[in-house]
Amino acid sequence: MNEALDQVYGGYGSPLTKVFGPVIAPRTYLRAIHLLLMFPLGLAYFVGLVIALSVGGALIWTIVGALVLIPTLYLTRWAGDIEAWLVRHVAQIELRRPPTAIELGQSFQSQLWTRLIDRNTWTGLVYLFAQFPVGLGLFVGLVVTSAVAGAFVSAPLLLAVAEPDFNIGWITSDVNAWQEGFYLVPIGLVLFLIQVHLVNTISALHAMWARFMLASRAKTIPAIPEDVDPSLNGHDGGLDAPANEPEPVLAEPRPTALTGLASLTRREQEVLGLIARGHSNAEIAEAFVISEGTVKTHVKRVVGLQLECPV
Repeated sequence: MNEALDQVYGGYGSPLTKVFGPVIAPRTYLRAIHLLLMFPLGLAYFVGLVIALSVGGALIWTIVGALVLIPTLYLTRWAGDIEAWLVRHVAQIELRRPPTAIELGQSFQSQLWTRLIDRNTWTGLVYLFAQFPVGLGLFVGLVVTSAVAGAFVSAPLLLAVAEPDFNIGWITSDVNAWQEGFYLVPIGLVLFLIQVHLVNTISALHAMWARFMLASRAKTIPAIPEDVDPSLNGHDGGLDAPANEPEPVLAEPRPTALTGLASLTRREQEVLGLIARGHSNAEIAEAFVISEGTVKTHVKRVVGLQLECPV
């Protein structure tokens, strides 16, 4: 949350500017609009997901159920990308989404499975469901507080157009109601100032919630290793030996472990190199722009190879 609050108050020097600066900052009102839009967007997410999951769940054993649930799975991932983009630009924090693109070279069944086992698929689904109740509460709160603050600030005007016999309790007979209404203006300004800071604070809290639910768990994006053994020329794997160098003649058969490594694809060898450097599955997924589920598949094959061919 510190990062999000720093984007709000970090640019102000003195305590006085930190109090009154956000009132004239355009981004404060952009954050307020974003919080208000959470209600209609959350309602659309909630209704769409309830209908899709209800219909798809009821017809899960038929082709119709699959035709409903599978597109819903992909649409929720893309909706999460949109939400992350909104939060990133409104709150001005780093929120890096895990790769969600359709991966070429994978079968449809494999792609579907990697998304089913991906943590971000389900955290994103929870986030979209939660947008409706959270957005509803924020919408009602912002509308009510804005109406109250606006009523106090515009009290002189409202009392001026009211009926002549309008009385708010303490007005004496020799004082006009609209003149007495000026006593309410400072109260309205204080309420508006409080509302401005609440908008910024709530926006920062929501940004942290969005990062926790939607962001990639990768701390860094590692560079893809280039030092793959050129002698490993398995199917779709390894690098070809340089053309200007003669192929080495082996006096003895290759070790069993090397023969096993030769069966790895180029991608699996690169994943093995990043694993050896201590990178997590999320960081490897970021490096290759693939899902964590695909990385787990590569890791299982590498681990299985090591178990079959111990050094």
